[in-house]
Amino acid sequence: MRLTKQTSYAIRILTHCALSGGEYVRAGEIAHLYGITEFNVAKIVPMLVRGGFLKTSRGRLGGLKLARPPEKIRIGDVLRVTETTHVEAECVGGTAPPCGIKRAAPINRLLGEALDAFIGVLDQHTLQDLVGSRPREMGPPVSRPRRPSRASSRSTAL
Repeated sequence: MRLTKQTSYAIRILTHCALSGGEYVRAGEIAHLYGITEFNVAKIVPMLVRGGFLKTSRGRLGGLKLARPPEKIRIGDVLRVTETTHVEAECVGGTAPPCGIKRAAPINRLLGEALDAFIGVLDQHTLQDLVGSRPREMGPPVSRPRRPSRASSRSTAL
């Protein structure tokens, strides 16, 4: 199974919030630190809010933070919010008329069982497992200082 980038981005957003120590973080900061476009962060944050993983606050001191402790956020639940968790093969092909036995077809039962097993493994792990496995000194990624432009790098004699 191949997961979409939005699941990867959602995990990065949640991980960063978990590492923030309960403080609000800015969406733009997450985008910059993790190399995610601000558009994608803005698209994924509402999903995570609806899923009960994040809460947001507007204003100068606002931002994003976890809505519950990282040990209460199951990775399988995050996947259910960010991915389609239903797989179904077509009966004959894309142009075939609707198939009444599609859900009962043997391949669809097998695909459903495999998907349930995959998500079941993810349900055994929490955001805390991901955060706790990072080396302590690592913390959230640190942005690199920007190189000064040529004009600002020239020294001026006083």
